[in-house]
Amino acid sequence: MDTRIKEVAYLWRELNDKWYRIQTNSPMLIRKLSRRRDVKVCGTTTRGSSQFWRIFRLTYNRPQNARRSFLRLTGCGKNYKVVNGTIYAQIDSISNLSKGVE
Repeated sequence: MDTRIKEVAYLWRELNDKWYRIQTNSPMLIRKLSRRRDVKVCGTTTRGSSQFWRIFRLTYNRPQNARRSFLRLTGCGKNYKVVNGTIYAQIDSISNLSKGVE
């Protein structure tokens, strides 16, 4: 049984058309987004002693661009779900390391 914490990411759209938020607990994705100049950190949370979540705010001109960028950042391919406008992707950091993404 795998007891490791699952690394996940969520993308959702704010009320304004161009603003989006990405929430993640993946250290790889946190590093990627922290390097961007156009991305702002708008929140951090902790759940228990082992999960650290960070929320980023960024802008995209079109919803298709936001979805495409999110899928590229997470490296999830077609393994994502859309529920009520929120995109959910489980990140497999082991396969990302083997691809040389990090």
